[in-house]
Amino acid sequence: MSKGFALGFTLLELMVVICIAAALMAFSLPRAARLMDWIATERAARDVTTALAVGQHRAIAYATRARITFSSDTLRIDRFETGGWTPWWRTPGPASYGVTLEVSNPVVIFGPNGIGWGASNTKIVLRRGSQVETITTSRVGRVKRW
Repeated sequence: MSKGFALGFTLLELMVVICIAAALMAFSLPRAARLMDWIATERAARDVTTALAVGQHRAIAYATRARITFSSDTLRIDRFETGGWTPWWRTPGPASYGVTLEVSNPVVIFGPNGIGWGASNTKIVLRRGSQVETITTSRVGRVKRW
């Protein structure tokens, strides 16, 4: 008959380990929430700047007007044809990341030369938690993230 070693933990040792793990989680959760807010607003800002770039470049490439419409649930690009505006490109909006959208001008139109058509100066603010991303676009088609 052989003697085996039994490895066991006392109840006190288990309670100490659980308390240490709980303390570590209590310190890391607020940082994780801020990180998740940053990731979500970063993705939403990337989607908005991509929509602006795609709209402007397609207007130039096809020598037509392109209209970008911003709403919380959808980013849309339409192009102007002889029969009027036709759908061109769609993508989910910032709400799909849990990000709120504030926009001064929900419609931006680029002309065939890539310059804004009409009132195209726009300020877009994306928020989630304490994280805020601001994007501005000027009449000449310049896009800047703050």
